[in-house]
Amino acid sequence: MLNLDKLYQKPMIFQRLTGLTPIKFQQLADQLEPLFKQTDYQRKNYPNRQRKVGGGTQYKLSVAQALFILLLYYRTYTSHIFIGMIAGIHDSNVCRYFKRIQPLLAQIFRIPERKIKLTEDEILELIIDATEQESQKRKGSGYSGKKKRNTVKTQIMITHDGKIKSVSKSMPGNIHDKKLYDNTKAYTNIKVSRKADLGYVGTSCQIPIKKKKNKQLTKDQKSFNKQFNKTRIGVEHVFAHLKKFNILNNKFRNPIKNYNLIFKNIAGIRNLQLA
Repeated sequence: MLNLDKLYQKPMIFQRLTGLTPIKFQQLADQLEPLFKQTDYQRKNYPNRQRKVGGGTQYKLSVAQALFILLLYYRTYTSHIFIGMIAGIHDSNVCRYFKRIQPLLAQIFRIPERKIKLTEDEILELIIDATEQESQKRKGSGYSGKKKRNTVKTQIMITHDGKIKSVSKSMPGNIHDKKLYDNTKAYTNIKVSRKADLGYVGTSCQIPIKKKKNKQLTKDQKSFNKQFNKTRIGVEHVFAHLKKFNILNNKFRNPIKNYNLIFKNIAGIRNLQLA
């Protein structure tokens, strides 16, 4: 049986396995447990039920243990059979735990797609970019001319300190960054500037100065682009951190309909670790 107490004694290993320190993990598990119990009661409390709620087969894993195997799956993207062997349960039950916990994590993190709230303490600036991930050829993915394979594309907006404030709906990889931005229609409670790369030409975002055909950039223009990119590079660091979770780095094998939920949950894990 999975022993979390022993893992808590090795915080560096624990963080490598889950993306969270033991303290942050326990905070998340404490938030998750009442939600899990509430939804589980609602699921079982249906009309004409013959057995009292709480009767029957009991869960083999605690909420914290179920959360651990989910984060371990995000981090390693290994098979359910392997995860089941670690947790001491059948691989068919691994998926059942995941289906119940993933929507609850999204309720806790609440990362918006469009309406972005910024506090007065946060700098009035957002950095925007999109990332693509290779996927199986399924409905919801699209052939990317850039990656030369089927991909899924998602856009994020971050603050200067790397906190993810928005995650767009995930779209097929053949959608251009500008079209993805236009479809998102994200807005904020206060007026903020937005910085992006040259994929956002034609939007209201600030972008680097683009070199014209047969002309070179001036020294001042190159200097501007250099300073601009020093700020914008933060979003690339965020993507690099998210892709430490192999489920967002390797070829995506799960149903595409679950991709956005998983992406948001991992974005929420990153924000929690930064908090």
